[in-house]
Amino acid sequence: MRKSIAVQAVVLIAAAASFASAQASFSLSTTALVGPSELGFDSGIKSVGRVDGVYAAKPGAPGNPRSFPFAWSGLPAGTKALALVLDDPDARLVLAAYGMKGDAFLHWIATDIEPALGGLGDNASAKASFPQGKNGGGSVGYTGPQPPTDIPKDVQSKRIHVYRLKLFALSSPTGLKSGFSLDELLSAVAGRTLGTAELDLSYSNQ
Repeated sequence: MRKSIAVQAVVLIAAAASFASAQASFSLSTTALVGPSELGFDSGIKSVGRVDGVYAAKPGAPGNPRSFPFAWSGLPAGTKALALVLDDPDARLVLAAYGMKGDAFLHWIATDIEPALGGLGDNASAKASFPQGKNGGGSVGYTGPQPPTDIPKDVQSKRIHVYRLKLFALSSPTGLKSGFSLDELLSAVAGRTLGTAELDLSYSNQ
């Protein structure tokens, strides 16, 4: 996990909330759930359910680039493109254990997604025709949940991580090229956002 990217995740989510608060909301859903709602062990965020492990990875294993499917509905009028951010706010203590600052780890950013698609299918990141940015590991595209089983050490409860998928409805495409950063995405969506939606999923390797 790279320090600069992990820190930027917090900046993006906080800033996005400030300019999206007065805008329209719409709906997100997924068929990739295999378990009930759970609470993030550190964030306290309640998920809609546990994401299937086929979209995640075990600690120490190679990262999993297979993204989960999800759909959107009720987009604001005038939506011409979509952008997404997927991050893990329960990674805060994990980052600290590695001597890194930040309140979230970034798993996926993408932009200029065609609204008419109605959703992204299984493994869409690998098949993408839309631009994707760098995740917290420094690679372009999706990297799945991979929470450790023993970090932080002083936690008695099950280490459940929540993954926030946030979708931005945009009035025009950003024009960003693949490999963009969080700062670049933030600057691009700030003046184009018509509305936002969030879907919170959970996962644990315990």
